[in-house]
Amino acid sequence: MFIACHLFLGLILGLAIAERLGDRRLIGFCALGAVLPDLLDKPVGHLLLAGSLDSGRTVGHGLLFLALLLMAGTLLIQRRQSFALLAVAAGVLSHQVLDAMWAMPVTWYFPLLGPYEPYEFNDYFGGAILAEVSSLSEWIFLAASVGIALAACRGFCLDHPGVAAAIVRVSIPLLGILTLASLYAWAAGITESVLMAGAGPEDYLMLAVVGIVGMIAAIRHRDLLNAG
Repeated sequence: MFIACHLFLGLILGLAIAERLGDRRLIGFCALGAVLPDLLDKPVGHLLLAGSLDSGRTVGHGLLFLALLLMAGTLLIQRRQSFALLAVAAGVLSHQVLDAMWAMPVTWYFPLLGPYEPYEFNDYFGGAILAEVSSLSEWIFLAASVGIALAACRGFCLDHPGVAAAIVRVSIPLLGILTLASLYAWAAGITESVLMAGAGPEDYLMLAVVGIVGMIAAIRHRDLLNAG
């Protein structure tokens, strides 16, 4: 999945955690975790190790990294009563699920199944940026993410009441259209469309799931967001 999709699901998950624990700051920590695997692995794998490994899914996409975060988060709760690292871990888990890391067992279970598998890309970042900006789903997820992020900023909501809620309200039908289109693409076995560059049927199914989760969360929280 692309970065806006990861960010959107991280924010939605962060909303649920923040509502449960009564701490809006956890929304940001969960969102950070949702993009952290790519922030770690893409520069290292495609820049520092471009001549050997050239893989953007390594340490941050593995269960070992997630387990270390969970252990550190548990210690942080015991010592500081802070759920920040566990929120980051929840975001990392959402990233790994969206990337269907079980389909890459060598990476997901590293180091149990041996070393990382090397790949070869021609101008990875150029192709990735083009894929991002040409995917309609990314623009929809980005718009919805902006609404949630603004709503999480109490100061912004006080100065601009209703702006974040308006963005979220607009994103609800867009997410609905994206969900229906993704389900159609999945059922029809479409392998390429404007919804997501380079997507396969399983990617469209994942898009639909994220769209449904996003709609439910947006509808559930829109009155709360409107109140700031």
